[in-house]
Amino acid sequence: MATNDPKLQPLHKTLHALKEIRSSLLPFLKLLRDDDDVKKTADEKKKKDGSSSSSSKNKTPLKQQLTPHKRAEAEAAVALAMGTLRYMGGRLKGLDRGRKKGDPLRKELDQIRGLLVSLRKIESEEEKKQKNDSSAKEEDSKTTKEAADTTSPDSNKSKRRSDNDAEDVASSSKKKKKKQKTSK
Repeated sequence: MATNDPKLQPLHKTLHALKEIRSSLLPFLKLLRDDDDVKKTADEKKKKDGSSSSSSKNKTPLKQQLTPHKRAEAEAAVALAMGTLRYMGGRLKGLDRGRKKGDPLRKELDQIRGLLVSLRKIESEEEKKQKNDSSAKEEDSKTTKEAADTTSPDSNKSKRRSDNDAEDVASSSKKKKKKQKTSK
C-alpha cells in the first residue's frame, strides 16, 4: 500500500480536510452543547423553585449562557461545516461533475461564509469600542484623580503657604517703605 500513489492523493487530501473540519468543528459543538445543558438546568431549577419555595434560598450560580452573537457564530460555523461535508460527499459520489457556480449548495455555503465574516467583523468592532470605552474611563478616572489631588488638603497647605509668602513679601515691602519714609 503506497501512500505516494498519485491515484490516492485526492483521497488523502479529502481525509486531511475531514480531519481539519473535525478539529475546527468540535469547539463550536462543545459550546452549543454546554449552552443547551445550561438552559436545561436553568429550566429544571425554575420548575423546582416554583414547586418548593424553601429551596429558593439556596440558589447556586449557573454557568453563563452564550450571548446571542456567540451562539449565532457557533451555529453558522456548524452549518458551514455540515454544508461542506455535504458538498464533499457529493464529490466523492461523483455527483459534482456538472455543478456550476449557481448551484444551490454552493450559494448556501457562500451565504454562510458571508454571515461568519460579518459576525466576526461586528465582534471586532465591539471589542474596539469596549477598549476605547475602557481607555476613556481610565483617562476620566486619571483626570478626576488629578482634580482631586489639586483640591486635597496637601495642595491647600501649599496654597496657604504661597498666600502666606505673598503676605510676608507684601508686609516686608511695606516695612521697607516705612523705613525709607522715617529715614528721610
